[in-house]
Amino acid sequence: MPPSQNQPLRLSAADLYAPEVEEYLDVQAMMNRALPESEPQSWIVRVLYSSYFYLSMASGLGAFMAWLCLEPFVTDADVPGRSDWLDDWLIFCSVTGLVGLFLGAAEGIMCRNLRRAVICASVGLGVGLAGGIVAVFVAKIIMTIMVLIAIQFMKDPQQGKMPTGLSFLILMMGRATAWAVAAIPAGIGQGIALREPKVVVNGLLGGILGGLLGGMLFDPIGVAFASPDGEAWLSRCVGLTMIGLFVGLFVGIVEQWTKSAWLLMKAGPLAGKQFVVFRNPTVLGSSPKADIYLFKDEAIEPRHALIHDRGGRFEIEDMDSADGTYVNGIPVKRQILHPGDQIVLGKTVLEFALKENK
Repeated sequence: MPPSQNQPLRLSAADLYAPEVEEYLDVQAMMNRALPESEPQSWIVRVLYSSYFYLSMASGLGAFMAWLCLEPFVTDADVPGRSDWLDDWLIFCSVTGLVGLFLGAAEGIMCRNLRRAVICASVGLGVGLAGGIVAVFVAKIIMTIMVLIAIQFMKDPQQGKMPTGLSFLILMMGRATAWAVAAIPAGIGQGIALREPKVVVNGLLGGILGGLLGGMLFDPIGVAFASPDGEAWLSRCVGLTMIGLFVGLFVGIVEQWTKSAWLLMKAGPLAGKQFVVFRNPTVLGSSPKADIYLFKDEAIEPRHALIHDRGGRFEIEDMDSADGTYVNGIPVKRQILHPGDQIVLGKTVLEFALKENK
């Protein structure tokens, strides 16, 4: 007969230490694995790890370094026998090349992934230089046409005189269009290095938008920083740096617009960093070849886990790792991810986020 409610339940030592009990306790301990502590990140950390910030800073620095390298070879004086094509070639190729280099290296540096930084920087430099050679011809044709149109609207056209009014606006539009074309190779280098079409498209759109806005400000900056002796070195410095800043800024903005899923590191060496899930599958691991490089954690294996895009539904798969992969404290082999899920690999905690479809 079953024991009554008032009858105490008696367990022997053999019952208490039975293999089934030990196994059950081990499973419960795994399922209730405590999450590593994560502290709220300060606004400074959030800004530093924002792609808007570090991509714009990297791209702006690249443009500034380009100006620093080319300025000794550019002259504002009329030199007999010297073609304007030389200055244009120097400016466009140096800016697109070095912006491509710094923009390509930025993500790898932020993720402490030297391998990725070197590869993307090298490809970014090569694509930027090669693209700049082509872009200078297109940009020169655009500028020549727009200058001729601007002259038609000038009341008193004089060589070397800055136009005003509508003609100045036309000149600004021409400069903006020329730089929109020129900035394309500077923006797409990282995507080509990663062989990822989505990143190429982000760089292309970001380059066009950044070059368009930065190029539109170039002539007003030239007027604002005009010097009495006719030298334009300061306005070139500010103008080219602004173009670089806007290219990186818009590459980051487009990345945020187009992302569908991402991981935010809540605990780990890069706490506060956001990783966009753009490749299918996305590899998480301690190898520099991993798409999301998780370093300084001995429990994380080179290929620890994969994230698969199942037509807009994202699934994480553990790659038979020794320490395991946990979602919300529960060990998983395969698990569909939902917004807010906490993924634990070793001592690293990643929060999954998914853009809502409206």
